[in-house]
Amino acid sequence: MRTLYRQIATCIACLAFAAPSVAETVGSMTAYQTNIIRNDREAMNVGAGVALGDQLRSNTTGLGMLVFRDESSAKIGPNTSLTIDEFVYNPGSRSGKIDIRMNSGLARFYGGQVSKGGDMQVATPHMVLGARGGIIEVLVIAGQTVGILRAGRMTCMMNGRKLVITNPGHACTSDNDKLLTGYGGIDAFPILDSIERIAGTGLPGEPGPGLDVSAICASALGNSLKACKSTDGALPGVAMEFPDSPTPPVGSGVDEDDDCFPDCR
Repeated sequence: MRTLYRQIATCIACLAFAAPSVAETVGSMTAYQTNIIRNDREAMNVGAGVALGDQLRSNTTGLGMLVFRDESSAKIGPNTSLTIDEFVYNPGSRSGKIDIRMNSGLARFYGGQVSKGGDMQVATPHMVLGARGGIIEVLVIAGQTVGILRAGRMTCMMNGRKLVITNPGHACTSDNDKLLTGYGGIDAFPILDSIERIAGTGLPGEPGPGLDVSAICASALGNSLKACKSTDGALPGVAMEFPDSPTPPVGSGVDEDDDCFPDCR
């Protein structure tokens, strides 16, 4: 009988070690307009939980709203691919860390508790953007990254250089190995506003239009964007595609003396 008990105990222990760990739920989808797919197999619906390590991809008209446990959020635009790499949140101290890897597309990030007392970063194949409170927009297109500050404070880190953006409407962009700054426009990506009319309802609205880069191309920043290079005097039509081998920078070095644009107060 004792031998039987030992065998049962051993089997239970084996099952316990063999059981896969459940990924931590870090947020949920609160609204969507058109298709957003998780991990290349599951269509997201309102109320669906988002776990650490999940990859979300939207289609050509995709729009969705993701809210994290610390009350930060992300509006996901068309042809966007992003992955939740890290989420740590201490409600008592309102501190923690959020790392999001964004390989393509367009998104608007709203800083929550972590961005005020901790570290919220978005890594693209070209640079790392940090949000301190407020709102930032990120565009990854045509081999470049653009980060635009809407409110609060934004840092841009690339190849050991760090810029701090403090004026709403100003932006940083990657240009090969250079980190440039310029005026990105007040509302360069109005497509991201359309989801507000369906937030919290779970009802699909009118399919969103394809991403139009003409607004940002008309800004001062547009002169530095490959996507805005004129063809026969006309603004180009840009087809956004997912990169085959996304390799965001890891552990980018930062100068001790930060550059501030236009100024730091």
